[in-house]
Amino acid sequence: MLLLMFSLFALVLLAVTYSMLHQSEDRQQSKPVGGFYVAAADSRIFVQTMGKEDAPAIVFVHGTGAWSEIWRNSMKVAARRGYRAIAIDLPPFGYSVPPASGKYDKGAQATRILAALDSMGVQKAVFVSHSIGSAPLMEALLREPQRVNKLILICAALGLDTEQTDGADTGLQHALRHQWLAQTLSAAMLTNPAFTSTLMKSFVSDKEKITPAWVEVYQQPLSLSGTYQAVALWLPELLAERGTWLSDKLDSYLAVKFPVHLIWGKEDTITPLSQAVHLKALLSNAELTVIPGSGHVPMVERTAEFEKVLDASLVQDEPDP
Repeated sequence: MLLLMFSLFALVLLAVTYSMLHQSEDRQQSKPVGGFYVAAADSRIFVQTMGKEDAPAIVFVHGTGAWSEIWRNSMKVAARRGYRAIAIDLPPFGYSVPPASGKYDKGAQATRILAALDSMGVQKAVFVSHSIGSAPLMEALLREPQRVNKLILICAALGLDTEQTDGADTGLQHALRHQWLAQTLSAAMLTNPAFTSTLMKSFVSDKEKITPAWVEVYQQPLSLSGTYQAVALWLPELLAERGTWLSDKLDSYLAVKFPVHLIWGKEDTITPLSQAVHLKALLSNAELTVIPGSGHVPMVERTAEFEKVLDASLVQDEPDP
């Protein structure tokens, strides 16, 4: 038993050391060509765009561990439909500058999204979000619903099927506020490139769809200085219970007037299809499309099928030429 514990400790120490040494690149100097930064309240958000600058906007927001590059294929679909596709890196992920405050609750993230939109002059848009990125985006759009032409939610992690609480930390959240623990988990697993493939496969139904090319996309920002520390500060928010934010309240969804398209993987075990059915029932102007054979990340797992669904959704609201 002692030998096993020592071996586990040694493995964790090795993984942490690897991440600490690996994450050394300057995020602003190594950012992808063509991308740029915009002011976003207490942060600077990295943005990638595609399409004509004066075209109607469509804004993409990623989920856990992802960044703007995962939307590359979707941006092409949108640009062909006459949109200006805008994909942002929501901190602490991707190339965005982590805020000095270290705050990543839905309210703080929503403020950053709205500030980034203002910096880019985006007053109204179609919005697309995936998984946990849907919570801060929803918080932002419930604050300023006049910005929305249409909202497309993909396997949205909103937690609306759970009991509403006062928003206080759970025991595990409280434990993860201790940075020695959170940084260890972040460096050893969440931001360690050696674990990227394993983590990605835990979100999908068809493990073979996690190709080396997709793994490389997700790994790219993991070489940036400060990554594991920033993700460690965000980690407690991953486990936040449904609290008192606008996006936590069922009445907020009952009052939504803008059109919503829900796109869900039939085999999703992270945000099961039952959550989509519940969300659709709350919204007065919503449709649901289910992608067979897909888990939680349909744009990776069933890329062609997902692009067809997205394209059809955008045709309904195709901007004037």
